[in-house]
Amino acid sequence: MIRSLTGVVLGVSETSVLLDVNGLGFDLLCTRAAAALCSVGQRVRLTTYLQISEAGAALYGFASERERELFLKVVAIKGVGGRTGMAILSALSVDEVLRAVSLADVAAFTRAPGVGKKTAERLCFELRSLLPDGLIQSAAQGEGVPSRTADTVAEALVGLGFTQADA
Repeated sequence: MIRSLTGVVLGVSETSVLLDVNGLGFDLLCTRAAAALCSVGQRVRLTTYLQISEAGAALYGFASERERELFLKVVAIKGVGGRTGMAILSALSVDEVLRAVSLADVAAFTRAPGVGKKTAERLCFELRSLLPDGLIQSAAQGEGVPSRTADTVAEALVGLGFTQADA
């Protein structure tokens, strides 16, 4: 298993990073937070997850171990694959996902591309049982979670034509 990679960034897009690790080029599908850490020409270390399925192999990159662990919980849910998991973690931060689960906020999950109402409901319900109770309760009380005002401002910026990452 490939747990992390350290190398020089050759290219960055909104959803992926091309990383040169001692002459080997790795194309990682990344969360918004992981892509934000990367600048072309700079050295970076990303936490990773290698998923091998019938469709082939995919290498995912994360900004932190916490983000990776949440991704693994999300993709453990029936009907949620790696690309959908990455879409969720690119649309919502780890704290926003925890808050959405604690408040059963289906609308928060539907902001992620490819996540409909039924999948969002399943995420709220099943993540509640997969995540530690203390983590969900602290999210419900607002500890370390951005305010709803920040979400509203970000939605307005996206509505004005900014990308989700820029907002």
